Amino acid sequence: MTRLSLPPQGRDWKAIGLEMEAAHAADLPVHNERLFGPAYFADERVLEVGQSAFAMYYSENALYGATSYPSILRYETEIVEFLLDLLHAPGGAAGDLTIGGTESNMMAVKMARDQARANRSDIEKPEIVVPRTAHPSFFKAGQMLGLEVVRMAKSVDYRADLEAMEHAVTPNTIMLVASAPPFPYGVVDPVAEIAALASDNGLWMHVDCCLGGLILPFARQFDSSIPDFDFRVPGVTSISTDLHKYGYAVKGISSLMVRDEALQIHRRFVFDDPVAGFYSTPNIAGTRPAGAIAAAWAVMNFLGRDGYSETVRELLEIKRRLIEGIRRVDGLEICGQPHAAHFNYTSRSLDIYAVASGLEDRGWKAGLGGEPPSIWMMVNMTHRDIVDDYLEDLGEIARLVKAGKIENRGREAVYAR
Repeated sequence: MTRLSLPPQGRDWKAIGLEMEAAHAADLPVHNERLFGPAYFADERVLEVGQSAFAMYYSENALYGATSYPSILRYETEIVEFLLDLLHAPGGAAGDLTIGGTESNMMAVKMARDQARANRSDIEKPEIVVPRTAHPSFFKAGQMLGLEVVRMAKSVDYRADLEAMEHAVTPNTIMLVASAPPFPYGVVDPVAEIAALASDNGLWMHVDCCLGGLILPFARQFDSSIPDFDFRVPGVTSISTDLHKYGYAVKGISSLMVRDEALQIHRRFVFDDPVAGFYSTPNIAGTRPAGAIAAAWAVMNFLGRDGYSETVRELLEIKRRLIEGIRRVDGLEICGQPHAAHFNYTSRSLDIYAVASGLEDRGWKAGLGGEPPSIWMMVNMTHRDIVDDYLEDLGEIARLVKAGKIENRGREAVYAR
Protein backbone atom coordinates (compact mmCIF):
# COMPACT_ATOMS: atom_id res chain seq x y z
CA MET A 1 0.00 0.00 0.00
CA THR A 2 1.28 3.43 -0.92
CA ARG A 3 1.01 5.84 1.98
CA LEU A 4 0.33 9.51 1.40
CA SER A 5 3.03 11.90 2.50
CA LEU A 6 2.76 15.50 3.58
CA PRO A 7 3.23 17.72 0.51
CA PRO A 8 6.91 18.69 0.29
CA GLN A 9 5.90 22.29 -0.32
CA GLY A 10 2.92 24.32 0.79
CA ARG A 11 0.02 24.74 -1.61
CA ASP A 12 -1.93 27.81 -2.61
CA TRP A 13 -5.07 28.34 -0.52
CA LYS A 14 -7.21 29.08 -3.56
CA ALA A 15 -6.42 25.67 -5.03
CA ILE A 16 -6.91 24.00 -1.65
CA GLY A 17 -10.25 25.74 -1.19
CA LEU A 18 -11.50 24.65 -4.60
CA GLU A 19 -10.51 21.07 -3.87
CA MET A 20 -12.31 21.18 -0.54
CA GLU A 21 -15.44 22.66 -2.10
CA ALA A 22 -15.51 19.84 -4.64
CA ALA A 23 -15.05 17.24 -1.92
CA HIS A 24 -17.69 18.90 0.29
CA ALA A 25 -20.21 18.77 -2.55
CA ALA A 26 -20.50 15.00 -2.03
CA ASP A 27 -21.46 15.40 1.65
CA LEU A 28 -25.03 15.43 2.90
CA PRO A 29 -26.13 19.07 3.24
CA VAL A 30 -26.42 19.71 6.95
CA HIS A 31 -29.06 22.44 6.75
CA ASN A 32 -31.06 21.00 3.88
CA GLU A 33 -34.84 21.00 4.15
CA ARG A 34 -35.04 17.42 2.86
CA LEU A 35 -32.76 16.05 5.58
CA PHE A 36 -34.37 14.69 8.75
CA GLY A 37 -31.10 13.52 10.22
CA PRO A 38 -29.19 14.87 13.21
CA ALA A 39 -28.83 18.48 12.08
CA TYR A 40 -29.81 21.33 14.37
CA PHE A 41 -30.78 24.58 12.71
CA ALA A 42 -32.71 27.57 14.09
CA ASP A 43 -32.14 30.22 11.41
CA GLU A 44 -29.35 31.91 9.48
CA ARG A 45 -28.92 34.66 12.09
CA VAL A 46 -28.26 32.13 14.86
CA LEU A 47 -25.84 30.28 12.59
CA GLU A 48 -23.98 33.50 11.83
CA VAL A 49 -23.77 34.44 15.52
CA GLY A 50 -22.31 31.05 16.44
CA GLN A 51 -19.83 31.00 13.58
CA SER A 52 -18.67 34.57 14.25
CA ALA A 53 -18.17 33.93 17.96
CA PHE A 54 -16.30 30.71 17.23
CA ALA A 55 -13.99 32.51 14.81
CA MET A 56 -13.13 35.12 17.48
CA TYR A 57 -11.72 32.34 19.66
CA TYR A 58 -10.42 30.01 16.97
CA SER A 59 -6.97 29.56 18.56
CA GLU A 60 -7.69 29.81 22.30
CA ASN A 61 -7.62 26.74 24.55
CA ALA A 62 -10.23 26.58 27.34
CA LEU A 63 -7.80 24.50 29.40
CA TYR A 64 -6.09 27.78 30.26
CA GLY A 65 -9.22 29.80 30.96
CA ALA A 66 -8.37 30.39 34.61
CA THR A 67 -4.77 31.45 33.90
CA SER A 68 -4.79 33.12 30.48
CA TYR A 69 -8.27 33.70 29.06
CA PRO A 70 -10.60 35.23 31.66
CA SER A 71 -13.29 35.86 29.05
CA ILE A 72 -13.57 32.13 28.36
CA LEU A 73 -13.76 31.39 32.08
CA ARG A 74 -16.53 33.97 32.32
CA TYR A 75 -18.49 32.46 29.41
CA GLU A 76 -18.15 28.96 30.83
CA THR A 77 -19.26 30.06 34.29
CA GLU A 78 -22.28 31.92 32.93
CA ILE A 79 -23.34 29.05 30.65
CA VAL A 80 -23.31 26.71 33.64
CA GLU A 81 -25.43 29.21 35.58
CA PHE A 82 -27.89 29.49 32.67
CA LEU A 83 -28.28 25.71 32.58
CA LEU A 84 -28.59 25.25 36.33
CA ASP A 85 -31.38 27.83 36.34
CA LEU A 86 -33.09 26.26 33.34
CA LEU A 87 -32.99 22.80 34.93
CA HIS A 88 -34.29 24.04 38.31
CA ALA A 89 -31.13 23.17 40.22
CA PRO A 90 -31.17 23.90 43.94
CA GLY A 91 -28.71 26.18 45.70
CA GLY A 92 -25.32 24.56 45.97
CA ALA A 93 -25.56 22.81 42.60
CA ALA A 94 -22.65 22.95 40.18
CA GLY A 95 -21.51 21.89 36.74
CA ASP A 96 -18.90 21.99 34.03
CA LEU A 97 -18.82 21.96 30.25
CA THR A 98 -17.57 19.02 28.22
CA ILE A 99 -16.81 18.40 24.55
CA GLY A 100 -19.91 16.27 23.92
CA GLY A 101 -22.72 14.19 25.32
CA THR A 102 -20.61 11.04 25.37
CA GLU A 103 -18.06 12.71 27.62
CA SER A 104 -20.82 14.14 29.83
CA ASN A 105 -22.42 10.73 30.34
CA MET A 106 -19.07 9.03 30.87
CA MET A 107 -18.10 11.57 33.51
CA ALA A 108 -21.41 10.97 35.32
CA VAL A 109 -20.60 7.25 35.42
CA LYS A 110 -17.07 8.01 36.61
CA MET A 111 -18.39 10.20 39.42
CA ALA A 112 -20.86 7.53 40.52
CA ARG A 113 -18.11 4.91 40.48
CA ASP A 114 -15.71 7.03 42.52
CA GLN A 115 -18.40 7.98 45.03
CA ALA A 116 -19.19 4.29 45.49
CA ARG A 117 -15.50 3.49 45.90
CA ALA A 118 -15.25 6.09 48.66
CA ASN A 119 -18.38 5.03 50.54
CA ARG A 120 -19.16 1.38 49.79
CA SER A 121 -16.36 -1.09 50.41
CA ASP A 122 -18.74 -4.05 49.96
CA ILE A 123 -19.06 -3.69 46.17
CA GLU A 124 -17.31 -6.47 44.24
CA LYS A 125 -17.89 -5.20 40.68
CA PRO A 126 -19.85 -1.98 40.22
CA GLU A 127 -22.97 -2.13 38.06
CA ILE A 128 -25.11 0.54 36.45
CA VAL A 129 -28.69 -0.22 35.45
CA VAL A 130 -29.87 1.41 32.22
CA PRO A 131 -33.04 1.32 30.09
CA ARG A 132 -33.19 -0.49 26.78
CA THR A 133 -32.91 2.87 25.05
CA ALA A 134 -29.85 4.13 26.95
CA HIS A 135 -27.26 5.91 24.81
CA PRO A 136 -24.21 3.86 23.67
CA SER A 137 -21.98 6.19 25.70
CA PHE A 138 -22.98 4.33 28.87
CA PHE A 139 -21.68 1.09 27.41
CA LYS A 140 -18.49 2.85 26.36
CA ALA A 141 -18.17 4.11 29.93
CA GLY A 142 -18.66 0.62 31.30
CA GLN A 143 -15.96 -0.76 29.05
CA MET A 144 -13.46 1.99 29.79
CA LEU A 145 -14.16 2.38 33.52
CA GLY A 146 -14.47 -1.30 34.42
CA LEU A 147 -18.17 -1.45 35.26
CA GLU A 148 -20.92 -3.86 34.33
CA VAL A 149 -23.76 -2.23 32.38
CA VAL A 150 -27.06 -4.01 33.04
CA ARG A 151 -29.38 -3.24 30.15
CA MET A 152 -33.09 -3.92 30.24
CA ALA A 153 -34.49 -6.38 27.72
CA LYS A 154 -37.35 -4.18 26.52
CA SER A 155 -39.07 -0.83 26.70
CA VAL A 156 -42.62 -0.32 27.90
CA ASP A 157 -44.51 1.99 25.53
CA TYR A 158 -41.11 3.27 24.38
CA ARG A 159 -40.17 4.27 27.93
CA ALA A 160 -37.84 2.72 30.49
CA ASP A 161 -39.10 -0.53 32.03
CA LEU A 162 -39.35 0.57 35.65
CA GLU A 163 -40.34 -2.81 37.03
CA ALA A 164 -37.41 -4.53 35.31
CA MET A 165 -35.01 -1.87 36.58
CA GLU A 166 -36.25 -2.43 40.11
CA HIS A 167 -35.60 -6.16 39.80
CA ALA A 168 -32.15 -5.49 38.31
CA VAL A 169 -30.86 -3.60 41.35
CA THR A 170 -28.33 -5.66 43.31
CA PRO A 171 -25.84 -4.93 46.11
CA ASN A 172 -23.35 -4.10 43.34
CA THR A 173 -25.55 -1.44 41.73
CA ILE A 174 -24.19 2.09 41.99
CA MET A 175 -26.23 4.05 39.44
CA LEU A 176 -29.57 4.22 37.62
CA VAL A 177 -30.03 6.03 34.31
CA ALA A 178 -33.03 7.64 32.62
CA SER A 179 -33.31 9.56 29.36
CA ALA A 180 -35.24 12.76 28.76
CA PRO A 181 -35.86 11.80 26.08
CA PRO A 182 -33.96 8.89 24.53
CA PHE A 183 -32.93 8.63 20.94
CA PRO A 184 -34.72 7.78 18.76
CA TYR A 185 -38.24 7.66 20.22
CA GLY A 186 -38.49 11.06 21.86
CA VAL A 187 -40.62 9.78 24.77
CA VAL A 188 -39.37 10.92 28.21
CA ASP A 189 -38.62 8.09 30.63
CA PRO A 190 -40.43 7.93 34.02
CA VAL A 191 -37.71 10.01 35.67
CA ALA A 192 -39.56 10.60 38.94
CA GLU A 193 -40.19 6.90 39.48
CA ILE A 194 -36.63 5.91 38.60
CA ALA A 195 -35.29 8.64 40.89
CA ALA A 196 -37.46 7.35 43.74
CA LEU A 197 -36.06 3.87 43.15
CA ALA A 198 -32.55 5.30 43.24
CA SER A 199 -33.24 7.20 46.47
CA ASP A 200 -34.72 4.12 48.15
CA ASN A 201 -31.51 2.23 47.38
CA GLY A 202 -29.01 5.03 47.98
CA LEU A 203 -27.95 5.14 44.32
CA TRP A 204 -26.67 7.82 41.96
CA MET A 205 -29.43 8.83 39.54
CA HIS A 206 -28.40 10.32 36.20
CA VAL A 207 -30.70 11.85 33.58
CA ASP A 208 -29.35 11.85 30.04
CA CYS A 209 -30.93 15.06 28.78
CA CYS A 210 -28.50 15.60 25.92
CA LEU A 211 -31.27 15.78 23.32
CA GLY A 212 -33.98 17.36 25.43
CA GLY A 213 -32.19 19.75 27.75
CA LEU A 214 -32.82 22.83 25.62
CA ILE A 215 -36.22 21.72 24.33
CA LEU A 216 -38.17 20.24 27.23
CA PRO A 217 -37.91 23.23 29.62
CA PHE A 218 -39.63 25.37 26.98
CA ALA A 219 -41.88 22.66 25.51
CA ARG A 220 -43.65 22.28 28.85
CA GLN A 221 -45.29 25.65 28.14
CA PHE A 222 -47.07 24.06 25.18
CA ASP A 223 -47.38 20.40 26.18
CA SER A 224 -48.66 19.56 29.66
CA SER A 225 -48.04 15.84 29.08
CA ILE A 226 -44.28 16.26 29.53
CA PRO A 227 -43.40 14.78 32.92
CA ASP A 228 -40.93 16.27 35.38
CA PHE A 229 -37.41 15.33 34.34
CA ASP A 230 -34.91 17.75 35.90
CA PHE A 231 -33.65 18.73 39.36
CA ARG A 232 -37.20 19.42 40.50
CA VAL A 233 -37.40 15.65 40.84
CA PRO A 234 -36.01 14.60 44.26
CA GLY A 235 -33.32 11.99 43.83
CA VAL A 236 -31.92 13.23 40.52
CA THR A 237 -28.17 13.50 41.09
CA SER A 238 -26.85 14.65 37.71
CA ILE A 239 -28.05 15.79 34.29
CA SER A 240 -26.22 15.94 30.97
CA THR A 241 -27.30 18.46 28.32
CA ASP A 242 -25.82 19.12 24.88
CA LEU A 243 -25.52 22.70 23.71
CA HIS A 244 -24.48 21.69 20.21
CA LYS A 245 -27.85 20.08 19.55
CA TYR A 246 -30.96 22.18 20.17
CA GLY A 247 -28.88 24.81 21.93
CA TYR A 248 -27.61 25.66 18.40
CA ALA A 249 -23.95 26.05 19.39
CA VAL A 250 -21.22 24.77 17.10
CA LYS A 251 -20.14 21.15 17.58
CA GLY A 252 -18.03 20.25 20.56
CA ILE A 253 -19.89 21.44 23.67
CA SER A 254 -22.07 19.68 26.22
CA SER A 255 -22.52 19.93 29.99
CA LEU A 256 -22.81 17.87 33.14
CA MET A 257 -24.67 19.36 36.08
CA VAL A 258 -24.76 17.91 39.61
CA ARG A 259 -27.20 18.62 42.41
CA ASP A 260 -24.50 19.12 45.04
CA GLU A 261 -21.18 20.84 44.43
CA ALA A 262 -19.56 18.52 47.00
CA LEU A 263 -19.90 15.73 44.42
CA GLN A 264 -17.41 17.52 42.18
CA ILE A 265 -14.64 15.91 44.24
CA HIS A 266 -15.42 12.73 42.30
CA ARG A 267 -15.16 14.54 39.00
CA ARG A 268 -11.86 16.37 38.85
CA PHE A 269 -8.55 14.83 37.99
CA VAL A 270 -5.80 16.51 40.02
CA PHE A 271 -2.07 16.02 39.58
CA ASP A 272 0.36 18.17 41.50
CA ASP A 273 3.31 17.80 39.16
CA PRO A 274 6.69 19.00 40.45
CA VAL A 275 7.89 19.24 36.86
CA ALA A 276 5.14 21.10 35.02
CA GLY A 277 3.13 22.43 37.94
CA PHE A 278 -0.36 21.89 39.34
CA TYR A 279 -2.77 20.29 36.82
CA SER A 280 -6.53 19.94 37.34
CA THR A 281 -9.26 19.20 34.83
CA PRO A 282 -12.98 18.46 35.27
CA ASN A 283 -13.33 16.03 32.37
CA ILE A 284 -11.55 13.46 30.24
CA ALA A 285 -10.30 16.05 27.78
CA GLY A 286 -7.54 18.47 28.69
CA THR A 287 -7.49 20.83 25.74
CA ARG A 288 -10.96 22.09 24.86
CA PRO A 289 -11.95 24.41 22.00
CA ALA A 290 -12.62 27.85 23.43
CA GLY A 291 -14.48 28.70 20.24
CA ALA A 292 -17.25 26.24 21.05
CA ILE A 293 -17.72 27.81 24.49
CA ALA A 294 -17.74 31.33 23.04
CA ALA A 295 -20.24 30.30 20.36
CA ALA A 296 -22.57 28.69 22.89
CA TRP A 297 -22.48 31.75 25.14
CA ALA A 298 -23.13 34.07 22.19
CA VAL A 299 -26.05 32.01 20.84
CA MET A 300 -27.66 31.64 24.27
CA ASN A 301 -27.49 35.39 24.81
CA PHE A 302 -28.68 36.09 21.27
CA LEU A 303 -31.76 33.87 21.57
CA GLY A 304 -32.55 34.37 25.24
CA ARG A 305 -35.42 32.60 26.94
CA ASP A 306 -37.98 34.09 24.55
CA GLY A 307 -36.01 33.09 21.47
CA TYR A 308 -35.63 29.49 22.59
CA SER A 309 -39.27 29.36 23.60
CA GLU A 310 -40.48 30.61 20.21
CA THR A 311 -38.17 28.25 18.34
CA VAL A 312 -39.42 25.28 20.37
CA ARG A 313 -43.01 26.33 19.77
CA GLU A 314 -42.40 26.28 16.02
CA LEU A 315 -40.56 22.95 16.20
CA LEU A 316 -43.45 21.35 18.04
CA GLU A 317 -45.87 22.72 15.47
CA ILE A 318 -43.80 21.23 12.62
CA LYS A 319 -43.68 17.93 14.51
CA ARG A 320 -47.46 18.02 15.09
CA ARG A 321 -48.17 18.54 11.40
CA LEU A 322 -45.84 15.71 10.42
CA ILE A 323 -47.25 13.30 12.98
CA GLU A 324 -50.86 14.03 12.07
CA GLY A 325 -50.06 13.58 8.38
CA ILE A 326 -48.16 10.34 8.91
CA ARG A 327 -51.04 8.92 10.95
CA ARG A 328 -53.34 9.56 7.98
CA VAL A 329 -51.20 7.34 5.73
CA ASP A 330 -52.67 3.85 5.63
CA GLY A 331 -50.38 1.37 7.36
CA LEU A 332 -48.17 3.84 9.23
CA GLU A 333 -48.13 4.61 12.95
CA ILE A 334 -46.11 6.75 15.37
CA CYS A 335 -43.96 5.08 18.02
CA GLY A 336 -45.36 6.22 21.37
CA GLN A 337 -46.25 9.78 22.33
CA PRO A 338 -43.05 11.76 21.63
CA HIS A 339 -42.35 14.80 23.80
CA ALA A 340 -39.40 16.47 22.05
CA ALA A 341 -38.64 17.40 18.44
CA HIS A 342 -37.75 13.90 17.23
CA PHE A 343 -39.87 10.80 16.75
CA ASN A 344 -40.13 7.45 14.95
CA TYR A 345 -42.81 5.97 12.78
CA THR A 346 -43.28 2.34 11.88
CA SER A 347 -45.70 -0.08 10.20
CA ARG A 348 -47.24 -3.44 10.95
CA SER A 349 -48.26 -4.06 7.35
CA LEU A 350 -45.58 -2.42 5.19
CA ASP A 351 -41.84 -2.96 4.89
CA ILE A 352 -40.82 0.31 6.50
CA TYR A 353 -37.29 0.04 5.13
CA ALA A 354 -38.79 -0.17 1.64
CA VAL A 355 -40.65 3.05 2.46
CA ALA A 356 -37.30 4.55 3.43
CA SER A 357 -35.81 3.45 0.10
CA GLY A 358 -38.67 5.12 -1.74
CA LEU A 359 -38.18 8.33 0.20
CA GLU A 360 -34.47 8.29 -0.55
CA ASP A 361 -35.23 7.97 -4.27
CA ARG A 362 -37.11 11.26 -4.00
CA GLY A 363 -34.30 13.01 -2.17
CA TRP A 364 -35.54 12.67 1.42
CA LYS A 365 -32.96 11.62 4.00
CA ALA A 366 -33.83 10.12 7.38
CA GLY A 367 -32.43 7.50 9.72
CA LEU A 368 -33.68 4.00 10.44
CA GLY A 369 -34.59 2.55 13.82
CA GLY A 370 -34.29 -1.12 14.70
CA GLU A 371 -36.76 -1.84 17.54
CA PRO A 372 -39.21 -1.79 15.92
CA PRO A 373 -38.07 -1.32 12.31
CA SER A 374 -38.88 2.34 11.81
CA ILE A 375 -37.92 5.68 10.30
CA TRP A 376 -36.70 8.34 12.70
CA MET A 377 -37.20 12.02 12.15
CA MET A 378 -35.15 14.85 13.67
CA VAL A 379 -37.19 18.01 13.17
CA ASN A 380 -35.50 21.38 12.74
CA MET A 381 -36.53 24.78 11.48
CA THR A 382 -35.61 24.08 7.85
CA HIS A 383 -38.68 21.84 7.67
CA ARG A 384 -41.27 24.59 8.09
CA ASP A 385 -42.22 24.82 4.43
CA ILE A 386 -41.84 21.23 3.23
CA VAL A 387 -44.22 19.30 5.48
CA ASP A 388 -46.92 19.00 2.82
CA ASP A 389 -44.39 17.92 0.17
CA TYR A 390 -42.99 15.23 2.45
CA LEU A 391 -46.42 13.89 3.37
CA GLU A 392 -47.55 13.82 -0.26
CA ASP A 393 -44.48 11.81 -1.27
CA LEU A 394 -44.83 9.55 1.74
CA GLY A 395 -48.45 8.70 0.90
CA GLU A 396 -47.57 7.81 -2.69
CA ILE A 397 -44.57 5.74 -1.62
CA ALA A 398 -46.60 3.80 0.96
CA ARG A 399 -49.11 2.87 -1.75
CA LEU A 400 -46.29 1.75 -4.07
CA VAL A 401 -44.70 -0.35 -1.32
CA LYS A 402 -48.06 -1.98 -0.60
CA ALA A 403 -48.39 -2.78 -4.30
CA GLY A 404 -44.93 -4.38 -4.36
CA LYS A 405 -43.45 -1.73 -6.65
CA ILE A 406 -40.80 -0.52 -4.19
CA GLU A 407 -38.61 -2.89 -2.20
CA ASN A 408 -36.01 -2.47 0.50
CA ARG A 409 -32.55 -2.12 -1.01
CA GLY A 410 -30.88 -3.79 1.95
CA ARG A 411 -30.97 -0.81 4.24
CA GLU A 412 -30.41 -1.35 7.97
CA ALA A 413 -30.57 0.64 11.17
CA VAL A 414 -27.28 2.52 11.68
CA TYR A 415 -26.76 5.21 14.33
CA ALA A 416 -23.09 6.04 13.66
CA ARG A 417 -20.36 4.20 11.82
